[in-house]
Amino acid sequence: MRKKYLPAALVAAGFMALPIGAAYADEVSNLKAEAKTLQQQNDALAKRLAVIEKRQKAIETNTTQRFMNAQAADLPMPVKAHPAAAVDDGLCWKRVCLYGIIDGGFGWQSHGQPFNGAFPTGAQYLVSAGSNRAMWTASPNAMSQSTIGLRGAFEVLPDLDAIFKVETGFNPMAGQLANGEGSMVQNNGIPLNLRSANGDSSRNGQALNGQAYVGLSSPTYGTLTIGRNNALTLDQILGYDPMGGSYAFSPIGFSGTWAGGGSTEDGRLDQSLKYTWSQGPVHAGVIYQVGNYGGGDTTSWVHDDLQGNIGFNYLGFSVDGTAAKIRGMVSASPLSPSPLNIGATGLAATISDNVEWMLTAKYKWDRFEVLGGYENIDFANPSNPVPVGFANNYDYTFSTVSNTAFPTDKVLQMMWIGGKWQATEHLTLIAAYYHEIQNAFGTAPAVAGCATTISSMCSGTLDAVSFVADYVFNKHLDVYAGVEYSQMTNGLAAGSVQTSVLSATGAVIGTNGKSTASNIDPTFGVRYSF
Repeated sequence: MRKKYLPAALVAAGFMALPIGAAYADEVSNLKAEAKTLQQQNDALAKRLAVIEKRQKAIETNTTQRFMNAQAADLPMPVKAHPAAAVDDGLCWKRVCLYGIIDGGFGWQSHGQPFNGAFPTGAQYLVSAGSNRAMWTASPNAMSQSTIGLRGAFEVLPDLDAIFKVETGFNPMAGQLANGEGSMVQNNGIPLNLRSANGDSSRNGQALNGQAYVGLSSPTYGTLTIGRNNALTLDQILGYDPMGGSYAFSPIGFSGTWAGGGSTEDGRLDQSLKYTWSQGPVHAGVIYQVGNYGGGDTTSWVHDDLQGNIGFNYLGFSVDGTAAKIRGMVSASPLSPSPLNIGATGLAATISDNVEWMLTAKYKWDRFEVLGGYENIDFANPSNPVPVGFANNYDYTFSTVSNTAFPTDKVLQMMWIGGKWQATEHLTLIAAYYHEIQNAFGTAPAVAGCATTISSMCSGTLDAVSFVADYVFNKHLDVYAGVEYSQMTNGLAAGSVQTSVLSATGAVIGTNGKSTASNIDPTFGVRYSF
């Protein structure tokens, strides 16, 4: 009996076990499916993280490139190393950030001009035609242009952001928006030796006188911005000037001639398209400003600007090259000393077609960095002459216009070298030397080939040497002290107060036999950034 029912019991038990085994098999299958799903999600997250890291690296690279990255060159932000902050205290909300800088100070000048609250630099740090008296003076924006701005980014695709930036520069010791051409209008007709600080600029009282653009940015495909952009020449000077484009301690920072390829007004380009790209050690860029002045019933003319850049970074070494072709460039100045011009609202303009190129390099190791560069600008008479009475983008009209200022091409050359030493965690010492050369470009017998102060068409030079000590307390606050000695000779000093004999009205009527003009500007200041 026992033998009879045992096999039957075993068979029954086997049938009962089948559903249990099948259940385990289903459970294993489900776990495998879940594991596969989790692996796919993990792979997707890993790819997403890689894209974000790549974008972040591209942003950091582009930022370094831009900020490594008057005549006032009107530079946007300081170039300085901030000690790391314990917490992120940026003023940002959903990737929209408020930022700014306030730079104020005081100084002394051996041959200066009175403070002007409209002038972007406030003080005439670099030796100029009107430099004529020793004085203590307010010295705003000595290290960098005081600025406030808003920038933001919004992801439209995994590898693509929409971006924008709007900013404006101001004088913190006068409460005025930076307005170079406004400072020149104030000095119309006034004798040269009585003028306050003034000079041309790309910042001319606009509500948004810095950058103002919208665009798209991708770590893979680069960044395209449309609106008012920094010129590539300005970006390059910001990156390779040992003084970071300082107004008080750098001729290529104070004088926008170099940042604008011949005129400070082209340091920032209205109505422009700018594209930059970076991949590994190589970066490149191009910017084009469409013709931004119109024509009248009887004449038409062109102002446009095309620039290209290429460079690379490798193991602390960086090099960049930029070239530009500019048509119808405008360089503005006050109307000549005369009682008839006092109170006039117009300005004088010199028009040129320019070709510019620049090569720069730097090397950083440990606590040291060496930077240097060379820039060449060729000025020629415009192929399309400009009519008297035209108005520029800043609503200033030009009652005096010269289309024939260059009988032969005027060539300016600028070369510089300098270094930085991070002496301690907080203190950086900077020194630099700058040398400018102008050729003789007149054709009249009296000035052809001349090397004197008889004419501004004569050959001449400008030399400047500067030193700065910058103490950074934290990423928001630093204090600095520095000095620049600048001297111009012969053609570059022609017509200046120091080398000329002036009439009772302040007009130049002769030379006093002196071939040089100079200024020294010990300056100290405090800079707060956020």
